[in-house]
Amino acid sequence: MNYTVINTKVKAMGARESVFQSAATLCLYITDKNQREFVTAMANKDENEFHYFINQWKRLSHLDKKNRAALRGALGAEIDMNNILWMYRLKKYHRIKGDATYGYLVPIRYKLSTEMTQKMAHAESPGLFLDEVAVSPYAKDIDFAKPAPEQQLAKAIEKRYQAAARRYPNSLATALAYLHKLKR
Repeated sequence: MNYTVINTKVKAMGARESVFQSAATLCLYITDKNQREFVTAMANKDENEFHYFINQWKRLSHLDKKNRAALRGALGAEIDMNNILWMYRLKKYHRIKGDATYGYLVPIRYKLSTEMTQKMAHAESPGLFLDEVAVSPYAKDIDFAKPAPEQQLAKAIEKRYQAAARRYPNSLATALAYLHKLKR
C-alpha cells in the first residue's frame, strides 16, 4: 500500500478535527481492512482499557511485516508503561502487593522481563517499587517524583509513536502518531 496519500492527509489535517473525525477521514484512504480496524480501535480507545491492549496486540499480527515492525515497539512500550503505572497506583493508593497485582495488569510483556515484573509486583513499598523502576528500560520515561505521571506517560508514548513515524514513514505509524497527539 502506498502511504503517501495518508501522510499527506495527516500533514494537511492539522488540529482542526477531533480524533474520531480524523480517524474516519484517514480510514477512507486505507484500503486494507486489518489496518482500518487497527486505526479505528486506537481512535476509540478509553485510556488504560485492559481489553484494548490485548486486542491491539492480536491485531498487530494481522498487519503486514512493515507495519508490524513499525508499531510493535510503540504499542509494546505503551503496554509496559501502563503496567508500571498501574503497579505504582496499586502500591501507593491501595496497598496491594505480590501476586494480587497481576490481576490488574495487561498480560503482555514487551521490554519488561517476567522477573523484572515480579520484582516490581513484590516490592513491599512504593519506595522499593521506584527503585525497581529506576533499573528498568523505562526509567527515563516516567519520573514518579514529578507530579502527574499520567501526563508523563502520555508524552513518552507520543514520543515513541513519533519516533516510529520518523523511522518508518511509509507505514501506519504516521497516522497513529497524529491520532495519539490529538488525544492528548
